[in-house]
Amino acid sequence: MSLYSYIDGHILLPLGDRLKGRDLHGAFAEALRTEWFTEEQLEQLQNEKLQHLVRHCYENVPWYRKVFDERHLTPDDIRTRADLVKLPILTKQTVREHREEFISRDAAQRKYVEDSTGGSTGTPMRYLEDMGTWNTRRGLGRRGWAWAGFEVGEKLFTLAGNSLVRKNADGKKVLLKDLYDRIIMRNCKQDCTDVTPEALERYYRAMMRYKPSGIRGYASSLYFLARYIEQHRLPVCPVKVVLTSGEKLHPAYRYKLQQVFRAPVFDAYGAADGGVSAHECYMHEGLHIGEEHCILEIVDTAGNPLPEGEVGHVITTDLNNYAFPFLRYRVGDMAYIKPERCSCGRAHRLLGEVIGREGRAIYNKQGRPYSSIVMDNMMFKDLDFHTEAHQRLYEKMERFQIRQDSRGDLKILIKPADPAEPLETFAYIRENFQQYFPDSAVELLFVEDIPPLPSGKEDYCYSEFVY
Repeated sequence: MSLYSYIDGHILLPLGDRLKGRDLHGAFAEALRTEWFTEEQLEQLQNEKLQHLVRHCYENVPWYRKVFDERHLTPDDIRTRADLVKLPILTKQTVREHREEFISRDAAQRKYVEDSTGGSTGTPMRYLEDMGTWNTRRGLGRRGWAWAGFEVGEKLFTLAGNSLVRKNADGKKVLLKDLYDRIIMRNCKQDCTDVTPEALERYYRAMMRYKPSGIRGYASSLYFLARYIEQHRLPVCPVKVVLTSGEKLHPAYRYKLQQVFRAPVFDAYGAADGGVSAHECYMHEGLHIGEEHCILEIVDTAGNPLPEGEVGHVITTDLNNYAFPFLRYRVGDMAYIKPERCSCGRAHRLLGEVIGREGRAIYNKQGRPYSSIVMDNMMFKDLDFHTEAHQRLYEKMERFQIRQDSRGDLKILIKPADPAEPLETFAYIRENFQQYFPDSAVELLFVEDIPPLPSGKEDYCYSEFVY
């Protein structure tokens, strides 16, 4: 740890916490305390937090009081995480329609921030984030950075959209948050909404001027920057680590980032509205779920719990948000929990894969779901990512998007790197998809552009098909 990192972590960060009414330093210390808890200790901690939260919900949150009464339940009926199945699954639509009923009666006496989901599904959802959950989520995030070998106080370059880079409405003003980012977090932030060559040149120059120790951002945005650097044979400053989050990290993205920046890549998954925080450790065997912060379930479309290893819908209970509680909340992502535990020795369960938005998880007409990793692999000849010739062929596509209509038929949109490239160069993609979607029509199309979502995230896979 450098002298600046030590001063930053032990003096500047606690001072910034005091000025902003937060306790990130304390939350990080707590995350380190529970890092090596056994499975039994983690479950006991979850159950104790759950019991306090459920009683609070029953006594202070109108929506949950109504739910409990309708089901003839009392707080004593929900004492362990296994008891959560007695409660209904909470959807974003329900929260939107009954928002005021989710606000705790004592919220005015609690410190909280108002937030909203990114709106990538079309309609943002507003909610309150209790400072307890804000602190815990960021404390676990800092623990994840430590696993990657990155410390607060080291220079960080961030390329992302509005979930990581909040836009300043008046760019001429320097806000307190800007000073906090620059001085304490030492975080140089760039909005990735624009990924044109001109914008990528700006990001590259900003990164080279800043000379960061770590690079962080959306997987696709960093991938586009890495490809730009490689294509133009540009030098890169030495970095210790690349931290990705916000969207699916494809194997090809990880490979390219490691190749260009010559640094290990560590992935993370989070959902602030559900209290989910999961990070990859140095063993790279999956994402450790921050079980001190949430109880995470995987269920089928009917809401039935699934065994470890099976893909389903992510359901989460935030154990720290008392101002606006989320009990059994459907985040909108699909994933699975690995049956194995990480060989690092930590007892936290592992997310083996987060498929992403439900609308981008694709089913064939036989009802089998395919993850975004499989979708990405289908863009390689013979489904083989490791062959160098196949990698070069893959890189002849500047962008691609997979669309499935309500009938289950597919359109594969490709923006070629060379406009003169014949469509038949990619005929193998149609053949790949036809193997896995035997009853679906598969159409291959060239397009001039595939714009990102307003949030800056890449919309690479979308489905309207409901099996």
